[in-house]
Amino acid sequence: MKRLTLFMAALICLATSALAQIAENQTLSTTLWKQGIATCAHYTAHARGFAKKIDEIKAKYPQGYTLDDLNEVYSNQGRKWEKIYNEFKDEEGKNGSISDLKELVTPQIWKLVEPEFQAFITDHPEAAQEVPAQPQDAKAEGNDKDTEQQQAVGENGPAVASADGNSCGITCPADLPLWLGILGSLLGLCALLTALSNRGKIKEMRRTFARELDRTNANLQEFSTDAADQMKALSIRLTGKAIRNNEPLDIAQADEEPEDAVKEELMEEVEPVAAAPAVENEPQQEEEGEVMNLFMSKPDDNDDFTRVSDTFEPGNSIYVLTTFDGQHGTFEVIDKPEVHRFALMMPAENLIRACSGNAIQIPSGSRIITDRAGEAEFIDGRWHVVVKAIIHYEG
Repeated sequence: MKRLTLFMAALICLATSALAQIAENQTLSTTLWKQGIATCAHYTAHARGFAKKIDEIKAKYPQGYTLDDLNEVYSNQGRKWEKIYNEFKDEEGKNGSISDLKELVTPQIWKLVEPEFQAFITDHPEAAQEVPAQPQDAKAEGNDKDTEQQQAVGENGPAVASADGNSCGITCPADLPLWLGILGSLLGLCALLTALSNRGKIKEMRRTFARELDRTNANLQEFSTDAADQMKALSIRLTGKAIRNNEPLDIAQADEEPEDAVKEELMEEVEPVAAAPAVENEPQQEEEGEVMNLFMSKPDDNDDFTRVSDTFEPGNSIYVLTTFDGQHGTFEVIDKPEVHRFALMMPAENLIRACSGNAIQIPSGSRIITDRAGEAEFIDGRWHVVVKAIIHYEG
């Protein structure tokens, strides 16, 4: 909408500029008409090969020249100049427009006359604002018309207005001043430049909006992925609980069960059961519910832990995984200073594939704190990272 407004303003300004120029059919003032006649005669003489240079005439008459001025300069040319002088002298007493001047000379001569005449109009705007001279008949008719209007005003009072005027009783001038045309041209140019500038700003705003939209989509996708990982982790916990208790898993009930409640139940399951009453299935339940700790090295490119041991191996072990059934488990970074020093030597290889957090690729401390344990599954003989652990640095 803003660009359309600026474009319309530019058109209005250019239209005003066009109106400010003198139309070809507009009656010229007496000064302009005489200057036009003299210019046509001068270039006609110049075309016939005996006139002096144009620059000499303009230097001698900087405020413009008439046919009589040229006669003083070329009177010594004899009949060649006299013929041209008489031809244009008959036209000097008349009055007309630029189109009338154009008809007095050949097209080749007019191509020379028109630039100089337009330059004179530009350099002498006061001549363009003069009231054009009226023929005698027109003056007589105008006087009669003014007399009738004065009589009408005298009889009926000031309420009677001229029919040729506008509704406000003000008559508009026949032409606009030259400075208004120049001002209109400048305003039109400024409007066009402003429109072009705003066009560049609009493009930049569109690019910024596109970047923000892409960033928002990426954040939404990341949030969706995290939510899916959380749901999968919850499903893993419930599956492990069902396997330990030999109970069928109710998916609908699992979705409704709060995560905190599941954690509390899992913690209760971890507690020792040695004091429980002995029953026939007790050995099998103890074997299935046994807590197992495994020590892991860094994951590979497929997010599979590369080295698994049931004992801590200095220089290799970075994570400790806890499992109840040998199929699902949780892992976290081993809380030992030597492990932290070893892992922070190359965080991009040792931590990025199994952990997430703010700027974990740039070590900003000497200690690794696990905020939330990760999730892993035993698939095809390897422990695979399902949900990354969340960590941060301290110290």
